Amino acid sequence: MTISWGTAPAFVGRTLADFGRDIGGRVEARLRTQLATDRARYAAVAPGSEAVVDALSTAVLSGGKRLRPSLAYLSFLGAGGSPADPRIVDVGAALELLHAGCLVHDDIMDDSPTRRGLLTTHARYQQEHQKSGYTGEARRFGEGVGMIVGDMAFFYAIGLLRTTTPETQAVFFELAVDAGVGQYLDLLAAACPADLAPDPMTIARYKTGRYTVEGPLRLGAALAGRLVELGEALTAYGQPVGLAYQLRDDLLGAFGDPSVTGKPVGDDLRQGKRTLLLGYAKQQASGSLELLEKVDAGALTEAEVPAVQRLLEDLGAREYVESTCQALAVDAVNAIEAADIDLSVKEYFKHFAAYVAGA
Repeated sequence: MTISWGTAPAFVGRTLADFGRDIGGRVEARLRTQLATDRARYAAVAPGSEAVVDALSTAVLSGGKRLRPSLAYLSFLGAGGSPADPRIVDVGAALELLHAGCLVHDDIMDDSPTRRGLLTTHARYQQEHQKSGYTGEARRFGEGVGMIVGDMAFFYAIGLLRTTTPETQAVFFELAVDAGVGQYLDLLAAACPADLAPDPMTIARYKTGRYTVEGPLRLGAALAGRLVELGEALTAYGQPVGLAYQLRDDLLGAFGDPSVTGKPVGDDLRQGKRTLLLGYAKQQASGSLELLEKVDAGALTEAEVPAVQRLLEDLGAREYVESTCQALAVDAVNAIEAADIDLSVKEYFKHFAAYVAGA
């Protein structure tokens, strides 16, 4: 079965993009207000102390699709929540801060120089150290600032959740810990022997899928007081869509356009990330292939990236991952049919599954 993108349904006259702009704009306003207030407060503590707040502001406000707040918002509305409820804005802001903190830390672990077309936090402060003639090692300074900024993002997220319900907080804490475990599994997979590495599908599910789709959906239902009733259906929908979302991200990491992704082409290939894409290619390869071994070892050069991309396509790895995304989207659409949520919101979820599948 193939799911077509089709035309986005309307919910009170709004398109799917309208939802993203609505909650995204409110979330950004909430974050800007909070961070501006704290910047002024910390500027009075010691000269330059406001710089760490500026770094967090850059990390969380320099672009992004605001996908997680949008999904939480739609789930909240579908479960009967009021669009005017300010608590859903706090939930959305907490999700964006969690995401920003994970990205800042992930960039350190991956030694990524850019994100969304800008220098990553640790790279920017490594450069600042070098320009300013500070003592000590510039790399350690930059990475130290990055760790602090990521931690602060998590602390801010916890603070924003104080307006919500205990059930909502419990869901958030669970998805946040899941993301941490996923990050560890990803790091472990890149370091340990291939035959001992965690399953790439498990990594995808926990590193990104849980806090990108399933978690926000459950947060919205929890805030509306209907998690017990809707949790099973939202999980059955959110798990395959979240997994497909990460698999699509893996494809972008291998084949994506830097002008779109904001990261160098083939970044994941050079870092030797053990994704489903690479795993399938190795299974299909006959004999020992030097290029795939170099990817596995994280020893690929930039000049060799195009050859690996062609190899992944020739071995059918790209097509396999794309078809897997389609199958996951079908599972998700079937699962959401039974959910007792607003019918228009349900159509949005179907629409989103098709988008993630690349239909």
